[in-house]
Amino acid sequence: MMTALWQLQLYLHHDRRGERALSEDKLAWRAGSCTVQAILALLSLGFGFLAYAHQDDSANPVAAYDCEHPPADALTDLPGLLGAVGRLACLPAGPAILANTGWSWRYTGSFFELPMIAAHAHVDSAGMRPPFYFTELSARALSLGEAARLSDDLAKKVETYRPEGSLAGMTVVDAINNHGRSISVFMPMQSQDDGWLIVCTPQCRSDYVIMISKLRPN
Repeated sequence: MMTALWQLQLYLHHDRRGERALSEDKLAWRAGSCTVQAILALLSLGFGFLAYAHQDDSANPVAAYDCEHPPADALTDLPGLLGAVGRLACLPAGPAILANTGWSWRYTGSFFELPMIAAHAHVDSAGMRPPFYFTELSARALSLGEAARLSDDLAKKVETYRPEGSLAGMTVVDAINNHGRSISVFMPMQSQDDGWLIVCTPQCRSDYVIMISKLRPN
């Protein structure tokens, strides 16, 4: 800190055109004075932060979701195909749907991010207070004709969705969170073991396409 403050004082000194050079003693005194002021300021910020952090923690909306004692209207399991490939996991801001045991999920554009369908995924959530959790979830399996038509439409809108050949089927999921926002998930399956999750919040985006595959035994 002394070195940084010393350099700052020198910079300010050299930038004052027309002023006389400060003596070494005066410059050292100023650096020492600034150091004391900086220490006092840091102590003040630290005590202020501690006082803020120890205010009523129950008022913190992020900590309001109790994983052990969820709200009465919170969804606790996933039906149908989504329940086979995914599971509900509890996060600080509320539940999210992650890959189930025996399945691999990967974003089409990333190998490193953890794919999930969070209850706060809807774009309107930015202006709402947590927690977020799912209250309703419905799933409908489409006929092969409906699946083919919808798949063609999705492929035109979502550039990272590129099925190969005909689909084995498609399920449409509508998930509603506790703020009344609906998140649509389209599940086109290339086979029983491979497919996609196209998440629309409400718009379908190319960066929110998840490739799903059943893990094969070694």
